[in-house]
Amino acid sequence: MGASEWLFPAGTFTVPGEKFVGVHPGAGTSTWATLLGGADHGPVFPEAGAVVAVCRATPAGLNTTKALIGSHGLDHVRAVLVVADAPGRALPAAVRGIKVLSSVVPVVEVPWMVKLRGLENPLAVAAAISKPVRRVRDRLAEAQVRIPRGVVETTRGNNQ
Repeated sequence: MGASEWLFPAGTFTVPGEKFVGVHPGAGTSTWATLLGGADHGPVFPEAGAVVAVCRATPAGLNTTKALIGSHGLDHVRAVLVVADAPGRALPAAVRGIKVLSSVVPVVEVPWMVKLRGLENPLAVAAAISKPVRRVRDRLAEAQVRIPRGVVETTRGNNQ
């Protein structure tokens, strides 16, 4: 744990940009918040605004993400960043979990990047991984919550 984490625990202040919440330890929240210029809130949901939930592409990580969305609601999760847990294809159970999640919330899959392993500061390799980081940033920017088929979005409230 770095000195700044003792002085400013996750979620105690905000910076401009996306708000990233870690679904479980080791999800990659700090790394991706740093690379994408957002705020790392650790496991703490901010009081206002929707977050980008970050999890690993494992069955356990995806199940925890589903539970988090169930407890906090879709209004509070703007997208899910699913970080590869190893090189190559995800486990079949993880692929199914990603498919289920993507049916209700935008999912942005992050490829395995060996250059990010064991780094204190991911910005040290930012130039070397700029293309995949740009793709993740672009996909996250394009991510929008899907309105399920049959649901009509209106600008009028229930009482009007």
